Amino acid sequence: MGELSGQECDAVLLNSFVIKKQRCRVYFHRGVLIWESEGAPYSRVTLPLKDVVGVEYEHPSELSAYTNEVVCQGESPEEHTSFTLHYVVHAKHNKLRLSEVTLTHADPRQVGSWVKTIRNFINELTYRPKSLLLFVNPFGGKKRGQKIYEKKVKPLLARAGIDTKVIITKYQNHAYETILNYSFEGVDGVACIGGDGTLAEVFNALVRHAAKEKGMLWLTLHGTSDVQTAVLHIILGESSGLDICSVHNESSLLRYYASMLSYGYLGDVCKSSENYRWMGPKRYGYSGFRKILANRGYLSEVSLLANDDSPAVGTKCYKNCSKCLDDSSDVEKSSADWKTVKGKFFMVSGLSLACACPKVPNGLSPFCHIGDGCIDVVLVKHTSIINILRLLLCLSSKTGNILNLPFVEAHRAQEFSLQATPDPKLELLDPGAPDAQTSVWNCDGELLQGTTIRIRVRRQLVRMFSQRMEEEEIEPSCFVCK
Repeated sequence: MGELSGQECDAVLLNSFVIKKQRCRVYFHRGVLIWESEGAPYSRVTLPLKDVVGVEYEHPSELSAYTNEVVCQGESPEEHTSFTLHYVVHAKHNKLRLSEVTLTHADPRQVGSWVKTIRNFINELTYRPKSLLLFVNPFGGKKRGQKIYEKKVKPLLARAGIDTKVIITKYQNHAYETILNYSFEGVDGVACIGGDGTLAEVFNALVRHAAKEKGMLWLTLHGTSDVQTAVLHIILGESSGLDICSVHNESSLLRYYASMLSYGYLGDVCKSSENYRWMGPKRYGYSGFRKILANRGYLSEVSLLANDDSPAVGTKCYKNCSKCLDDSSDVEKSSADWKTVKGKFFMVSGLSLACACPKVPNGLSPFCHIGDGCIDVVLVKHTSIINILRLLLCLSSKTGNILNLPFVEAHRAQEFSLQATPDPKLELLDPGAPDAQTSVWNCDGELLQGTTIRIRVRRQLVRMFSQRMEEEEIEPSCFVCK
C-alpha cells in the first residue's frame, strides 16, 4: 500500500474497512476516495477529497463481528482503529450540508496511514483558508449574530481546523476602522456575520485597504441565505471574481458597492425605515407599503456607457459562466456608446448582481452577471399604482422578469450617471421644499445622499468564497448577510 501526499497522483491506497456494519473495499487515487461493498447488497460511493472538511480518529470499544478481531482502543493515534471523514454534500436550492462516514480497521497502523495521507492531501489544497478574520455584529439584522456564530459557525470552523480571530463589533464602522489599520500577515480571508451594513463596511474597508497596501480581498456570495452553506463555502476555499462598483460625486469617491445602488422608491424606503428601527426588519415592509401608496416620481437625466447586450434576455450566471470567464473588456469598450435617457422615474437601479432574495426569487435583473465588468441599469418609469402592483407581483414570481414590463427600460453598461433635475410644477407649488423634488440613494442597504452620482464598474476587483451555482439550479445569486 502506498501513501499519496498532495499532488503525487500515481500512488494508490487500497484496503478493506468496515463501513456501516458492512465490509467495503476502499480505494484512494488521484484525489478521489471510493468505497464499494464486498457483498450484497452492492453499493458504491465516490468522494472527491476536495469536498472533505476534516478527518478525525474515533474510539470504538466493542468486538467487531465483521472482522472477527478485537477492535483496540487507545489515546494515541497509533492505537485508533477507526476514523471519521466529515465532508460536504450538495443539497437542493444551492445548499451545502455536512455529512460523515466512519471507517474501521483492525490494524491501527493502517488507520494511521490513511488519516495521515488524507490530512496531507487536504493541507496541500493551498486555496483553502487556514486562518480567518471574522467580524460578528451583535446588533445587525435580527440581532442573532453572536448566537449564529456560537451555534452554527464556530463548530464548523473548528472541525475544519481553521484558526479564527473573532471581533465582536461594538459600534457603527467598528469593522471598517479595524480593517483599515489591520495587518493581514498570516490571514487568508475575511468574513462577517451581520446585516447589509456590516457587509458594506467590510468590503468597503477591504477595497480601500488594498488600494493602500495591496492587501487580500475575500467575500462570500452564494445562491442561498443558509448559514451552514456560507461557512462550508469558506472552508472549501474555492473562489470566484466579483465586480465591485465605485460611486462618485462631482469631486470625490464616496464608497463601493457589490450588489445594488437604487434611486427613487428603494432610496425612499431606506430613508423612511430609519424612523422605524424599533420594528426590526419589519420596518422595510411597512415603509415600502407607504411609499407605494405615495407613488412618487423623480425627474432625472441618466447617462450610460451602454453595450449592445440587452439585460432582458440571455443566460443566467452559473458556475463556469462564459461571460465572466471571458476577458474581453477591450472588445466590450469598443462597442459601447454613451446614451442619455431623460424622464420621470419611480426607481432607477444599478445592479451588479441579480439581487435575488426569498421575496424576489428571480431577482431584479435575472440575467445579470457577477464578473463580466458590466452593470445592469434598470429604469422604472413613473406610472400608475396598478402598474406598480404589476411590478411587485412580477418580482414575487419565481419565473417573472420585470424587464419585460412595458414601463421598465434596461441597459447593460460599464458606467452610468444620474443627474436629478428640478420639477417645475413642484417648484411653483412649494419653492421652499427642495427635498420634495429629489430622492436619496439606497447603496447596498445604506443611505447615500447626492443628486449627481457617477458609477463605474471595477471588473472582478475582489475574490469571493464560493463554488457558484450549478446550471440546473434556478435560484439566483444573493449575498449571505443575515
